[in-house]
Amino acid sequence: MGTLGSLPPIPYLLGLMTRLTPIIAFCFICLIALPTNAESPLLLLEDPDAWFRVDGSEESFIFDDGSVEIGWAENNPSVLLSKKIFENFEASFEFNTSKWCESGFFISAPSNGATRAGIEVELNNQVSEPPSVLDGGALFREVPPLVPAMNPYETWNTCWVKMDWPRLTVKINDKVVQNIDLSEHPRLKYALRRGSVGFQSSAGTIHIRNFSISPLPDSENGIVAIPDQGLEGWQVVNSRNSWENRDGVIHAEDGNGYLLFNKVCQDFDFHCLYRTSPNSNGGVFFRWVPGKSDDDYDRGNEIQIWDNRDTITPSGSVYHFDRGNEFAFEPREWNVLQIFVRGSHAKTFINGVPSAETDSLTAIRPGHIVLQMHRTHAWVEWKEMILVPRD
Repeated sequence: MGTLGSLPPIPYLLGLMTRLTPIIAFCFICLIALPTNAESPLLLLEDPDAWFRVDGSEESFIFDDGSVEIGWAENNPSVLLSKKIFENFEASFEFNTSKWCESGFFISAPSNGATRAGIEVELNNQVSEPPSVLDGGALFREVPPLVPAMNPYETWNTCWVKMDWPRLTVKINDKVVQNIDLSEHPRLKYALRRGSVGFQSSAGTIHIRNFSISPLPDSENGIVAIPDQGLEGWQVVNSRNSWENRDGVIHAEDGNGYLLFNKVCQDFDFHCLYRTSPNSNGGVFFRWVPGKSDDDYDRGNEIQIWDNRDTITPSGSVYHFDRGNEFAFEPREWNVLQIFVRGSHAKTFINGVPSAETDSLTAIRPGHIVLQMHRTHAWVEWKEMILVPRD
C-alpha cells in the first residue's frame, strides 16, 4: 500500500479532475440516453417484399423509394399488410389524402384481411360536430376522435401510434385523438391482440411516407399451438380420418375424429383461422376430459365449424346453447374464429363479427382444446392458432 508521500501533488489531482469531469459527465449522459435491449425502428416501406396484399390489384399500392401511393383500383377495397406480426409497438408515419379519400391504419389485422377483427385508425378528412366514429382519427365504427386534428386535404399530416395493451394512444399532427384503455371498451376488448399492421385502399388516394415501427414487449403471453411441422403437442384421439401438418396448417380429411392439444385450462381466449371444403363439418371442443381409453372421454362443450347458412348450428355456434351468426363467415375461405370462455360464459366472433354467446355452460372444469373432423369426403384446416389461458 502506498503512503501519502507517494501520491501525486494535490494541484495535479485537481487539474486531472477538471479535465476528466466533462468526459465522465458525457459517459453518464450516454448511459441514460441509450435504451437497453431496444430494437431499431423498422422502415418497412423501404422493402415492398415486407408486405402482402389482400384483394385489389398491383395498382392499389404503388411503392416508390420508401413511400407508397394507395389508390382506387380493380378489385378494391383492398388492404396492404405487413408480413411481420406485431403485438405491442410504437409507429409513426406521414400521410397526405385526396379530397374524397377513405383509408385507415390497421392494428392486429389477421392474414385473411378481415381487419374488423383488429382495430382501424380512420384516415380521412371528415370532421363532424359532435365528433363521429367515422371521422379522421376515429377508431373506425367504435370511438370518435377526442379532437379534430386533420390538416386540409392534399397537405401532409403526421401520425404517431403507440399500442401497449390495454393502452392505445394515437396522435395526429401532435394532437391526441385517442387515449383509450381497450380493456374497458365493450367491443375493442375482444379485438385481436396480435397481427399485421397495414393500410387500406377504399376510396380516393392517400400517400404514406417515413413509416417506421418499433416492437414493444409482448403482454398477451399466448401459446402458439401449431408447430411449423409435425403434430408435437397434439394427440390423435378416436379418429378414422387423417390428421397432418402442412407447413403450419393442420389438415383433417375424410372421416370422423379428434385431435387433442396437450395444454389444460378452464378459462381462456382462443383464436385461429379455419377454412373448409364445401359443406364440411368440424369443431373446436373445450374443457374436454380424457378417460382411460381413446373412446372414453367427456367432450365438454363445442364451438361449431360448419359454413352452412341454412343449418341450425352454423359456424360460430355454441353447440346446444346459441346459434351462430350465419352471415359472419365466408364459405370456402379462411375465416378468423375467436372464442372467449369464462366460467359459464362463452362468446364467439367470426371475422370480427359477433357470432354467438351464452351464460349457460355446465362443463365448468379444466380440460383440453380438441379439434374435430366430422365428415367423409371433406376436409377442414386450421392455422395461426393462439391459446391464452386465463385461469
